[in-house]
Order: sequence, then C-alpha cells, then structure tokens
Amino acid sequence: MSISMPIQPDASQYADEQFDIIDSLDYDDVDDGLIDHELVHRQREALVHQLHASEQAYLESLNLVNKIFLEPIRKSAKQSSFNFLGMKKMICTEREIKWLFGNFDDILKIHSEILTGLEQRLSIWGPTQIVSDVFQTWFPLLKKVYHAYLDNYDVSVTTYERLTRYQPFKKFVDSAHKDPILKGATLLSLLQIPAGCVSRHAQLISKLADATSPMHPDFGGLQKCKQQVLVLFDEIRIKVEDADNVDQVLMIQQALVGAPFGVKSQRRLVLQGQLFHAVMNAKSAKEARTYLLFSDMLAFVRPKQEGKKTLLQYKGHIILDRARIRPLAADEAGGNEYCVEITSSFQGVDTFNTTYVGSPTVHVMQAQSPEEQQHWISKLDAVISNLDREAAAATKSASKRLANSRTPPDSLKRNGTTVSSTSSTKSSLASSGSAASGRNSAK
Repeated sequence: MSISMPIQPDASQYADEQFDIIDSLDYDDVDDGLIDHELVHRQREALVHQLHASEQAYLESLNLVNKIFLEPIRKSAKQSSFNFLGMKKMICTEREIKWLFGNFDDILKIHSEILTGLEQRLSIWGPTQIVSDVFQTWFPLLKKVYHAYLDNYDVSVTTYERLTRYQPFKKFVDSAHKDPILKGATLLSLLQIPAGCVSRHAQLISKLADATSPMHPDFGGLQKCKQQVLVLFDEIRIKVEDADNVDQVLMIQQALVGAPFGVKSQRRLVLQGQLFHAVMNAKSAKEARTYLLFSDMLAFVRPKQEGKKTLLQYKGHIILDRARIRPLAADEAGGNEYCVEITSSFQGVDTFNTTYVGSPTVHVMQAQSPEEQQHWISKLDAVISNLDREAAAATKSASKRLANSRTPPDSLKRNGTTVSSTSSTKSSLASSGSAASGRNSAK
C-alpha cells in the first residue's frame, strides 16, 4: 500500500498571497490623517515656543538696560541732588534720564507680565490648547507703550549723542560697556531694540494663525489676533520707519569728521547721492562729493577710509531755511550740464543747535542726468517749502502769545482766545540744551 504524502504549499506563493491581502487593506487615509494632525500640532507648538524664546530674550535685553544703565544712573542723580557742592558730578540729570529712556519702565513691566502669562499657558500646553485669549490681553498694552516709546525715540537718540560729549556720562557708559554680560551690546543698541518689538509679534502671531487648522478650537481666536496685531503694526509702521531714519542720521553724524553742527531731534535724512560740486566759469573745475539732504540743511562730504571704518570728511553745508533753488543751463554753469544752484540766506555754522547768520551764499552742484537733476530739485523744493510752513506757523504762534500777554487778564478778548501750541515738545527738548550747568562747555 502506498502512502501519499500531503502536498506542501509553495512558501513563496503563500508569502506573496499573504502580502497581497495585507496590501489590499487601506490604511493610507487613517495614517495620513494622524501624521498630518501630529505635524500641525508640532508646528504650532514650535511657533509658540519660538514666541516664548524671543520674548524671553527680549526681556533679558530690557533687564540689561535696567540693571547696567538705568538703575546706576538714577542712583547717581539722587545722590548728586543731596550733594549740592560735592566734587562728584552726576552722570546726567533727572530730566535727561526721562529724555533718554522715555517710558522704558512701562515697557519692562508689561513684558514681564507678558512672559509670565505665556509661561503659565505653556505649562498646560496640549494639542487643543488655546492661546488667543492670552494674546488678546497684550494688544492694548503694546499699543499704549510703543506709541509713546516711538514718539520719544528721536529725543532719546539725540539725547544719547549729546550726552556722549559730556565727560561724566561718557566715562560711565564706556565703563559699563566693558561688562562681559553685555556681549558687545551698547546702551544705544539696546535702546534701539524696542522699535522692532511689535513687528516681531506681528510676524510670529500671524504664522501661528496660519498654521492653525480650521478644525482647531483656537482657529477663530487666532485669526482675530492676527488681524488685530497687523492693524497695530500698520498703525505704528510710520513711526518705526521714522525711528530707522533717526538711526541713519545718527550714524552719519557719528561718521562725520570736522562738522561744526550737532544733531537735532527734528532732523531727518531725505536724500543722499554722489554728485559734483561745480565751480562757475570753470568746466573742468569740479569735485565729486557725497551730498546729504536733511530736513533742515544740505551737507556735502568726502568719504574716506580709515582701517575698517568709513568716515565722512565734512566739506560744507547750506542752511535751507528761506533758501532759493533753480536749475542752471549749461551756458550759466561754465558749460556744465544738469546743474542746480542753491542760494541760502544763511551761512556759517550750526554748532549744537546754534546758527551764525552771515551773508547769502551760492552753491552749485551738478547731477549726472536730467532725471537726477529734477529729482534733487523736487526734494529740495519739498524741504524748503516745509521749512517755510514751519517758520510761518512759529511766527503766527509767537504773535498770538505776544498779543495774549499784552491783553489784560480779565478782558473778554483774552478769555476767548485760544493760545496755539504748535511748537512741538520735541523741538523744545532738543533746543533746550543740558539741564546741568556747565554742560554746554563740556561739549
């Protein structure tokens, strides 16, 4: 009797059929959904942690200003006020502290609260955790303190520049800058950081809103936060740009060599470019110059390199108050084309906001194309027109004050008159000089 052996299935065939069955099971939708959900959660979490890290670093910079600079300066001012005839001079006055730091205390307090609130929410963080309610509490505070800080920014920067020419302040700051905890940062660079705070929040909160799924419970709240923070940034954008301009003016001032004028809080950079200083009736007699058009004057300099630093050798400037400009034909400018003639009613120097008035001066500069010539004429016209309007407003305001002071206190005319206050606080701050006696001599 023969015994038949059972037929063994082909192992390779069994494996292939088994994997065919497994492959036919559709797990793709489930897996992809879980993976996408996890990726979105991780992206949101990373953005929140990025916001926390940036806020933490920002608060550290604020604390450096407070610890290394503001507190010692305040201590010096209080001690000096009780030592009337003491030998040691104060670093700066209480008024100058206010000009220099503005509402810095408010900013420090608010961002301490912001970081604390953010850390409390992060301590209970999860995939469905909301954070928009925390952000909502920030916006009114940010709006209040940063409008005020940026309004004072030009006064702060120009006060810093002026104080660096006062020996006690300069000595203190130079010594403080050697503190290794600053890692090369300066008081000025630390005071410049707050100008970019709202922009930082706008970017990160917008990214977080964009990274949040419509199915997330915080989607609607974050979309509202994004809209609010972008509106806030748009409100202060022009002030941030103005702060950038103030920084540019200060950088130019610090690079100038031999300039007889100091900084003004009202001064802004309008235009700069490479042109030629043309000498009348001498076609070949012209010198390349860098022209700097500010909101109150035109300066011309010659760049020079000293090591790694680029300095600006002062060559002259023209006060534009009541100045006149006109394009010159080639036959009027010694054969030079595209020339612009500037006739100023003032000449002399503007040393620390003081002007010496002399006879009118005429300056001719040469552009390299008719388009460039017209562009400079347009900008010069705008600056001069604005100066004329400011002068007229100041004259009108002074006349009102004079008329008001001559009117008897109980007269109907006096009671019905509103005294204009068109002269800005910044102008009075910038031109008032130092509150400490002898400060101007130190400059």
